[in-house]
Amino acid sequence: MRIAIVEFAGKGGLIHYAFQLSRALAAAGAEVTLVTSRHYELDALVHPFRLEKLLDLWDPKPLASPPRGSALRRGLRRAGRALRHYRAWCRLVRYLRRERPDIVQFGDIRFATDLPFLVVLRRLGLRLADVCHNLDPFASGRGLPRASRVSRSFFTRIYRQFDVVFAHFEVNRRAFQEAYGLDPQRVVAIPHGNELLFTELADAKRDPDSLRRELGLAPGDRIVLFFGTLSRYKGVDLLLQAFARVRRRHAPARLVLAGFPAPDFDLDDHVSLARSLGIEADVRFHPHYVESVAVASWLGLAAVVALPYRAVFQSGALHVAQAFGVPVVATRVGAMAEAIAEGESGLLVPPDDPEAFAEALLRVLEDLALGARLGRRAHEEARGRFAWERVAAILLDRYRLLSGPGRAPEAAG
Repeated sequence: MRIAIVEFAGKGGLIHYAFQLSRALAAAGAEVTLVTSRHYELDALVHPFRLEKLLDLWDPKPLASPPRGSALRRGLRRAGRALRHYRAWCRLVRYLRRERPDIVQFGDIRFATDLPFLVVLRRLGLRLADVCHNLDPFASGRGLPRASRVSRSFFTRIYRQFDVVFAHFEVNRRAFQEAYGLDPQRVVAIPHGNELLFTELADAKRDPDSLRRELGLAPGDRIVLFFGTLSRYKGVDLLLQAFARVRRRHAPARLVLAGFPAPDFDLDDHVSLARSLGIEADVRFHPHYVESVAVASWLGLAAVVALPYRAVFQSGALHVAQAFGVPVVATRVGAMAEAIAEGESGLLVPPDDPEAFAEALLRVLEDLALGARLGRRAHEEARGRFAWERVAAILLDRYRLLSGPGRAPEAAG
C-alpha cells in the first residue's frame, strides 16, 4: 500500500508526529512518502521511508521571534505567506496527481480556504484521510479554538472530503462527531503516539547542568517546567498565579517557561504579571523555539511538568514528558483524562483554578516518592499504551477497507 503523508509544517510538533507515524507505517509494511516543507528539521535521522521536501514555505518556528512591525507590515507579511501557502497547494496537487498514492493522509487543515484543493483531489479520484489534531482551528489573534457558525460550515464541508478522519482518544472522536455530523463509520479514535523520538535526538553536548548555569539556576533548585508554544489557551498566566502560591510554601521551587511565542501571547504582560506577583526573580522565560536536539536537556531540568491549559484537545508536550518519565500536573480538559491515569501517571486538576494547580504541584515537589512513581508509570505507558505500532495498526486496518475508487464526497450542508 502506497501512502503519502502530507505535513505542511517542517518544524514543530506536527512534523515530529508525522515522522514517527511515517516510520511506524513503513515498519508495518506500507510504502510511505512524507511530503513536507523545505524547512525540515529532522534531516539527521534515518528515514526508512521516502522524503519529499516539496513545499516552499516560510520557517514556522524561527529560533528568534520576528519583530512585530507596523500593522501594514504584518498585513503584507500575512498576504505574502497566504500566496506561498496556496502556491504550495498547487504544487502538491500536481505531485499527487502524478504519483497517485493509494491513500493521501493529511494532518490539521488550518484554513477554510483550503477546501477547493481538497475538492480537486477528490475529483481526481484520490482517497483522502485526515488525522485531526484540533477539532476547531485556533484563532491566531485570540489563541483559543474558534467555532463560529461560518467556520463550522466550511470545516464540515472540508471533513466531508475525507474517506476517514482519525481523532485522538474517544472523547475527541465523540466531540468531532457532534460538531461535524459525519457518518460515524468515517470517524475513528486512535491513541496519540509517544514522543520517544526526542530520546533519539538528544545531543550529548547539551546537558541539564549547563542549561541550569545558562538560566542562572542553582543545583538544588526544584524546577517546574512549562515548555511548548506559548499561547493564550495554555494558561501561562494561571501558572504564574499558581506558582506564586507554590513559591511561598516551597523555597527551592523555580519556574521555567520555554517555547516560541504565538501571535496571541504578550511576553511583556506575562513578565509584568510575574513582577506584580513578587516572583520575577524565581521565573525564567525562554521565549524561543526549543530545538529538537535540545528537548532532552530541558526535560532533564524538570521536577514536574506543568500543563495548565484552558482548552486543548490533546497535548504533544504531555507525551514528551511521559517519554522522559517526568511527572505531570495538568488541567482536566480535552483528552487529558484519557491520556493521564489520575494519581498513577500524573495529577489532574480543574481548569482555571490556580489554587488547585498549586496544591498539585506542591504534592509532587514535596513528595519525591510520589514524583518518581508518577514518572515511572508515565514512561511505561509511553512505551506501551502509546506505542506508534498501535497507532499504525489502526490506520492500516482502516486503509485496507478503502478498496476501489474513492467515494464521492457528501454534499456539504
